[in-house]
Amino acid sequence: MPQIPSHPVHWDHKTILLALEATYGSDAGLTLDGATAIRLYDVTFTPMEVEEKELPYLKPYMGANSSIFVAKRNKLSGKLPLVGAGASGTPCWDTVMRICGTARTQVAKTASATIAAAAVKTSGDGAFTYTRTTACAGTLDRTATLTCTTGGGSGVAQFTVAAPGTEYLPAYNQTAVTMTTGSPFALPGGAVITIDAIGTPFTAGDVFTITLSAARSDYAPSSDRNNHKSGAIHFLMNDPGGQQQKFAMLGTRGAIKGMGEINGFPYLEVELTSLWTAPALAASVAPDFTVWPDPIEVSTTNTPIFRMHGNDLVVETFGWDAGNQVELVERVGRTAVRINDRKSTANIKFEYPSLGEWNIWATAEARTGGALLFQHGRNAGEVVRISAPAAQLKAPKLVESKKDTLVEVQAALLPVTGDDEWLISAR
Repeated sequence: MPQIPSHPVHWDHKTILLALEATYGSDAGLTLDGATAIRLYDVTFTPMEVEEKELPYLKPYMGANSSIFVAKRNKLSGKLPLVGAGASGTPCWDTVMRICGTARTQVAKTASATIAAAAVKTSGDGAFTYTRTTACAGTLDRTATLTCTTGGGSGVAQFTVAAPGTEYLPAYNQTAVTMTTGSPFALPGGAVITIDAIGTPFTAGDVFTITLSAARSDYAPSSDRNNHKSGAIHFLMNDPGGQQQKFAMLGTRGAIKGMGEINGFPYLEVELTSLWTAPALAASVAPDFTVWPDPIEVSTTNTPIFRMHGNDLVVETFGWDAGNQVELVERVGRTAVRINDRKSTANIKFEYPSLGEWNIWATAEARTGGALLFQHGRNAGEVVRISAPAAQLKAPKLVESKKDTLVEVQAALLPVTGDDEWLISAR
């Protein structure tokens, strides 16, 4: 009789496919192929997590009692790179974020989505209309101000087009820009409009503003459990017999947090729980990771903003945790993985500030909520921003790092009106 297993299975040779379910707990109709592969590392997979119920029958001898498995579920945890929206405008971790209790809104990478439909006149008599022709490629929202310097109509009127500097972006200022019907008119961030008509000729001093929005995918926490998305995961691994085993994780929802440290790659860490499904032999799938950009390391250059309670900080490590409470809920007539509660937090380690600049002890004692803003990445496609309107500091701790005094702070991210305690934006 031949030995089993037929041959050992390499631990790292696994493929993980993920798609949003149309019907909870079912992968019927879904196409899970190489294009739905997710890039994970430091993976832990528990294909059968259970509770055991012992059958406590009396018997006239010593020995163990039989038991029954209940509350069966699959569990998968791991890390995936925290990267921006890439060329598509939708980050690779979109589906993961959406099965972890968030609601997504998007500003598409189109001219109509990133440029206001009409200019707002703040002074003067002139009037014009335009068509939005080239999308704004900037990573931050801006407002362009058009100030007429030479009055007149088409081909005569000239403007100064300006936008103030914001964060790490320099001020934009172009003078003597002529407005001509049927011709392109450049705005900050690479945005372009085409002038359709000039209704009333301009006079010097006329002022207009045009709002420009950064293309992005925004994720905010949602308390609407009935509309929480769920995922179908196909966890594929080699079978010792030379084929592939497929563990189908259906009805998957999860907990999620993000971490980063100086000179390291920032990442999202997930713990995903699903309904139990027994494994079966399946065809192999070649994962396609071409849409997954490589992460960029945390550094002064790559991480331009870390601000808390109005103070720009010198940061060594940071973390964010959605704080989801994920449970398998079973009742007669219903079985589902649910996100039943959420208590979000952030933790930061940064150089200890002067009491004259920021007395963190007084802020913590006063239980004051303040804004938190973190941005990693500068260029379009690589930017991730995490913001929170009301971060309440817990008791700070002084710690040592390379003989420098740092302070370690955890903050509760408090909702203001509900489902607004944080926002993650990929741009």
